[in-house]
Amino acid sequence: MTTFTIEMEHAAGDTAAPPRERYWERLREPDALVARDIALVRMLRRATPLVDVGCGNGGFVRACTNAGIDAIGVEAFGASARVTARSGAAVLRAAGEHLPLGTGALDVVRLKEVLEHVQAPLDLASEMLRTLRPGGTFIAYVPTQWSQLYPFPANFYDDYTHVRAFSRVGLLRLLEDAGFERIAIEGYTPPLRWWQRPVGAALSRTFPFLWRAVAAKGDSHA
Repeated sequence: MTTFTIEMEHAAGDTAAPPRERYWERLREPDALVARDIALVRMLRRATPLVDVGCGNGGFVRACTNAGIDAIGVEAFGASARVTARSGAAVLRAAGEHLPLGTGALDVVRLKEVLEHVQAPLDLASEMLRTLRPGGTFIAYVPTQWSQLYPFPANFYDDYTHVRAFSRVGLLRLLEDAGFERIAIEGYTPPLRWWQRPVGAALSRTFPFLWRAVAAKGDSHA
């Protein structure tokens, strides 16, 4: 099932008291967003596991597993990795910029709202490219320049670990400089409550909260 060897975090036999969760370990991805990404992954080649870098509490990894998709989360923080492991999701503790995975090892890599947290986003994006096989797919979400204006689902500055928001052009240039090809970027505003859905749909077309990018590693990187 898994075509590479990695050292995983395990929950079994872990008798240490659970640490107090940080806020990002309590966040839950909107069901519609998760379902959309799973639908995309189903259309892609899945000879190797999907890797969700910066998986938080492992919610997307568990959703993939429940959908019959082989998936592994990656978390840089030991406490977050243990939270994910205790939830039953497979997780690897590693920094996204230095994944202990072979070059061209993966078919799909997902990076949801991670690039905005790092000082050197090009290093992180380049590492995602390295781990993908030629023709592999990269899925990424980042807050837009308008996210600082939103009262829901959250304001950009509500997250004290944020470094930068991205314009569409800025995100496109980042992915191009990393070496990605066939880049498609669209706006997305995830509603949290039923009455926010029509507002979110309208704002996704005009002033979205997130950019969703889907890009490929070209054959020239073989």
